[in-house]
Amino acid sequence: MTLSLLKDFVNLYANLNTIKKLLLVLVGAVTMTLGMVGIILPILPTTPFLLLFLYCFAKGSKKIDCWFRRTWIYKKYLSEYVSTKSLLLKQKITVLICADGMMLTSLFLVESKVVKIFLMICLIVHNWIFIFKIKTRK
Repeated sequence: MTLSLLKDFVNLYANLNTIKKLLLVLVGAVTMTLGMVGIILPILPTTPFLLLFLYCFAKGSKKIDCWFRRTWIYKKYLSEYVSTKSLLLKQKITVLICADGMMLTSLFLVESKVVKIFLMICLIVHNWIFIFKIKTRK
């Protein structure tokens, strides 16, 4: 009887692990799509979505993670940040100017107070992370 309970527990754990991996791949697919759209549309930030995509796929699927690390998107936008956990000052300033400009433009164009508050919170958090959390590489 105890052996049967142990097998059931192992099977349950394996199923939960599979569900977790599937959810990570699903979230990764959504964030990858948003990151790709962010390359084309300036209103979406590309790098945060691609970083979340990379994290989700790294945890959810080794095969997809290996594939993504060979793409030009990874090499252009993420490889240096992932390896050094830092950005050049020029990169930080460029990202801040572009993202802040787009968020401020959206802030003035949108009429919804809820969306304006959300954009202001995003603007503050984005700047705080880039200035105080992401290291500057020389």
